[in-house]
Amino acid sequence: MYENIAEIAKNFNIAPLNIYKYRYYYVLNCANCAYSLSLARPRPSGINEIHRVKQCLNDYGIHNIDTYCTTSKGLPYHEEDGKIYVATRFFGSNELDFMNNTQVSIALSDIGRVHKGLRLMSEEMLYAAGNTNNALTMYRSKQKSLESISRLLRSKGRRYWDKERLSAFSALIESCRELLYRLEEMDYGRSATYCHGALKEGNIIYKKGRTYIIDWDNMKYLSFIEDIAFFIGRYIRKNCFYAEREGMGYMGLEETLAKYTRYTSLSDGDYDALRIVLEYPHRFVSTLEEFFSLSRSFVPTGIANKLDEALMQRDFVLGYMNT
Repeated sequence: MYENIAEIAKNFNIAPLNIYKYRYYYVLNCANCAYSLSLARPRPSGINEIHRVKQCLNDYGIHNIDTYCTTSKGLPYHEEDGKIYVATRFFGSNELDFMNNTQVSIALSDIGRVHKGLRLMSEEMLYAAGNTNNALTMYRSKQKSLESISRLLRSKGRRYWDKERLSAFSALIESCRELLYRLEEMDYGRSATYCHGALKEGNIIYKKGRTYIIDWDNMKYLSFIEDIAFFIGRYIRKNCFYAEREGMGYMGLEETLAKYTRYTSLSDGDYDALRIVLEYPHRFVSTLEEFFSLSRSFVPTGIANKLDEALMQRDFVLGYMNT
């Protein structure tokens, strides 16, 4: 049924006994292990860069990542009929459950281990474009976008939202301006490293008491703070907020960081930056950007729900900083 996939697999020296499709990739079951084969999203230059980072992490003894298989030519990808394929070790399909505090604890420690390796990489290994501070550039770009959104809210906002909702939006936008100023004051992101870029449940596999970080296609050269803040922010949104409402247990910020720093460390400056990045309403900003790019005459349900959740959880997020 998947003869063409089996032929492509041969280029990676993989001889599957059977093949099945799961989501956007193919699972290749072999005699002793399994692999995944998929179309690559990054260009070959990006794949090579990700491959070098993964190799370096392996050299540091970090093996809970999906390293690329190489072809007989030594390349981490295979190109055929204008398409680019990559193959990696398949760790299963049991995604991390953010509602399971035990799994989240394990993931935090494993993320810390990976970050330790990323931070140990030599300057020769890391890619840096001159003296550009990519992290601050990202936040400044967001601020320019928010200025445009503010003008649109003033001119068109009453078509979609009431006065109270618009006032809440304005307060959040103003907080973004203040948070950017605080990041600029500390020269946030000047010491950068590679980051995974999307530490969400679909990219973290839980298997037999361990977690495996997969799908590095969104790898960025920023501050590692962005990575861990993204993960903790998702934990807050998907677990802590609702656990608090239901009277259930969850890990506070100090406890999550204790798990994370088992294999790595946070300086006082790192800790301060993390609190600011956690406070920054990324999802609120991206949702407004998405809405105003659609040119709709109404607010789609999905966007309305995201904005409602961002406003509803705002006070909880600020309080979480002190837990």
